[in-house]
Amino acid sequence: MRSKNTIENELLRIRKSLKEISEVSSKSKDLVYQNEKSNDTNSNLFALLKYMIDENKKTTLLLRGIAEGINKIETVLNTPLPETESNSEAEPAKIAKETLLSEADTRIVQTVQLSPHSMACAEDIRKKLNYRGKNAASARLNKLFKMGILERYQLGKKVYYKYDAGKATNTLIVSPPQ
Repeated sequence: MRSKNTIENELLRIRKSLKEISEVSSKSKDLVYQNEKSNDTNSNLFALLKYMIDENKKTTLLLRGIAEGINKIETVLNTPLPETESNSEAEPAKIAKETLLSEADTRIVQTVQLSPHSMACAEDIRKKLNYRGKNAASARLNKLFKMGILERYQLGKKVYYKYDAGKATNTLIVSPPQ
């Protein structure tokens, strides 16, 4: 991955190229003004056309360079950051993402883990945690699913939630002290 300084240097080079283009356009205006004063129109016109063709080639090359520089910068900015490699020969170190859970959410995750087949629906959670209605349990299960802690499966009309420890290895679940 390119560093911030490399990208800044690339942008500086692009700015210099744009400055050169503006200087070239001011020189061509001066040449046109000089040709208007001159008497020999054919030779001056030929010289002016030759100069304009040469400057057009230079401008085209500069614009190509600018476009390539911009494309390089865009690719650098669009590429995802590589994962940090561990110096040891073991697995690369993965940074654990902390997820703070309320006491009720922690009990729900534990209930799902300890239920048969490690799956539970809103009705199961309602019964285990003594909720009055299924809506509260369903809302909490859905929130845990959106956080990426539980997986959701629809079996018939019921929606079951499952805790997959393999997928949650990078997640550190922090619950308040009880």
